[in-house]
This record gives sequence, C-alpha cells and structure tokens, in this order.
Amino acid sequence: MSYLIDIAILILLVGTLAYAYLVDRRVKALLAVLKDMGPVVGQFSDAVEKSESSVSMLRSVAEKVRNPIPMPQADKPEAQVVSFRTSREKVKKPAGVTKVSGKSDLVRGFFETARTRG
Repeated sequence: MSYLIDIAILILLVGTLAYAYLVDRRVKALLAVLKDMGPVVGQFSDAVEKSESSVSMLRSVAEKVRNPIPMPQADKPEAQVVSFRTSREKVKKPAGVTKVSGKSDLVRGFFETARTRG
C-alpha cells in the first residue's frame, strides 16, 4: 500500500515539474515579446502625453473664447445672450481610481523591472 502512495506522489511531482517547465517557457516568450514592444509602448506613452497636453491647451483656449473680455457699449442696451453648452458635465470618478502622473516613467520602470528579471 505504501508503494502505491509513493508512486502516486512521484506521478504528481513529475506532472508538476512538466507543467512548471511549460509555464517557464511561456513566461520567457512573453518577456521576449514585451522587450521587443518596449520602444513601441514608450512612443505610445509619449503620444498620449502629447495628446493630453494638447487637450488641456484646447480647453484653456475654449475657456478664453467662451468667456471673452466684455467690451463696453454705451448706446446699446444689454441683450440677453442664449448659448448652447459646449462641454459635457464632468463625470464622477469611481471610488478608488486615481490619476497617474508620469506615465512614461511608469512604463519605463515596468520594462526595466522586466529586463532585470529576465
């Protein structure tokens, strides 16, 4: 009876080792792909930062256009101006969500960590 238990344990150990070998090969392949994608992800991160700065610049210009400096008009009575909303209401952020600043540093740090582990 003890031989059957020993054989069952050996079979399970061999199965575990085989599975660990397969997982190790897949992780190495994934790290190689991530290493190749590093420059692309860095360029994407830079593009995202540029687009965020462009959007903030456009918002500030839109605010300036929306709220121009009033010009004094002596002979005209003030007319009521009807305008449409040009921006959406701000969406409430879900609980626990924070804005990440320095995204390019975060991406670079990820790839440096992956490089040191690989």
